[in-house]
Amino acid sequence: MRRLTIFLTCMIVSITLTLQVLANTFVTDGLVSYWPFDKQHIRNNKIKDVWGENDGTSGGNPKMVPGKVGEALEFDGLDDYVNLTNLGDFGSQLGSSTFEAWINVGHKNDPMILFRIRDTCMRWEFVINSGMKGTKDQIRHIIAHKVGARCHGYIRDLKPTTISDGKWHHLVYTNEIVIGDTPAKRKMLQDCVYIDGKLFSFGTLPLRQPATFVPFEIPFILGAEGKHGNQTSFFKGTIDEVRIYNRVLTEAEVIQNFASKIGYSVEPNNKLPITWATLKSDF
Repeated sequence: MRRLTIFLTCMIVSITLTLQVLANTFVTDGLVSYWPFDKQHIRNNKIKDVWGENDGTSGGNPKMVPGKVGEALEFDGLDDYVNLTNLGDFGSQLGSSTFEAWINVGHKNDPMILFRIRDTCMRWEFVINSGMKGTKDQIRHIIAHKVGARCHGYIRDLKPTTISDGKWHHLVYTNEIVIGDTPAKRKMLQDCVYIDGKLFSFGTLPLRQPATFVPFEIPFILGAEGKHGNQTSFFKGTIDEVRIYNRVLTEAEVIQNFASKIGYSVEPNNKLPITWATLKSDF
């Protein structure tokens, strides 16, 4: 009887811990790449993509500091950045994509790039402190696609918000192609920005036809503007838990990721494990 009681107690504890883990895991459906910026995933200037095959390389000397989850990278605003490769064929998926990161910024004086890729035609970027109309603490995001032999881009400047306040903020940026409800049924580009689990901005713009998203030909740069091999507009602050998805996260999934307290220390696998999940191999 005593053994049975001990066994049942252990099972209850195990199931409770398992449910706590699952309740705090992040979304993996559609996840393309994930850079947690934890010390065990960084070796010299090589930064491991723990989910995909897009290992990054740091430029300058971003420092490893305590992050939102585990460790993070601190960028000095002078010459620090991370080259995350061209992300394979991800450029062709920009019509349905999600960028996610935790950021900590206390600098409002100058525009700075959270991420950018800009090549012959394709463009995808997110700017903090864009400073339009004399304001600071403002967000700008840009996306461009190919239209025949030409390129067409969209720039959206959002209302100012308190994001450069020296505190951690969860940032999610999504893009999706939808069919408009007008008689012409035109394709529309719909974008959303979430801050700290709440929808901050929502908008749609008509896509010029024929709209084509094509693979990136140059590296995707985190923390600077990568243009013609040179880096400018450096990010000053700390970045952690960067993820890219090949689909749009739902509002519920954004909230799930925002609430997650677990990074890559435990791998979520959408199953009910009896013990802690197995760590993936590194490098």
